Amino acid sequence: MFAQVQVPNAVLAECVAKPELADARRIQVAVGNGWLIPCEEPDFDAPGLQPGERAAIGRAIRIGAGLLADDMAARLQAANCGLAVVGTLGVLVRAKRLGLLPAVAPAIEQLRDSGHYLGARSIAAAMALAGE
Repeated sequence: MFAQVQVPNAVLAECVAKPELADARRIQVAVGNGWLIPCEEPDFDAPGLQPGERAAIGRAIRIGAGLLADDMAARLQAANCGLAVVGTLGVLVRAKRLGLLPAVAPAIEQLRDSGHYLGARSIAAAMALAGE
C-alpha cells in the first residue's frame, strides 16, 4: 500500500516502551523485517503535541510524505502544514479497496479488543466508505 513507512526513533521508542505488549512485539518484528524503517527526527515546534507526534510531522514535512496519525491534535497540525493525513481506519479502508482485506469490520473489532480507542463516528465513517 505504501512505498515505504518511515518511523522516527522517538515514535519507535514510545511504541516499544512496554515490550510485554503484543503491539510492541509486532512493531519490533516489522522493523526487523524492514516493513518499518527507523529514521532520524527533525526538530519541529508544535506546542501541545507529544515528542513522537512532533517528530512524525517533522519527518513527513522533510521528505514530502503523508502522515499516518490517529491523534486529532496531530492530524490538525499536519493538515495545517499541508500534509496529507490518513489514520488507522483509513488504512483499513484502503486495504479493502485494494483487495488486501476482505472486510474492515473484523479488523476494527480486533483493534478495539486489543485496547485501541476508535470513536463511534470514525468507525461509522470508515464502515460507510468500505461499503459495510
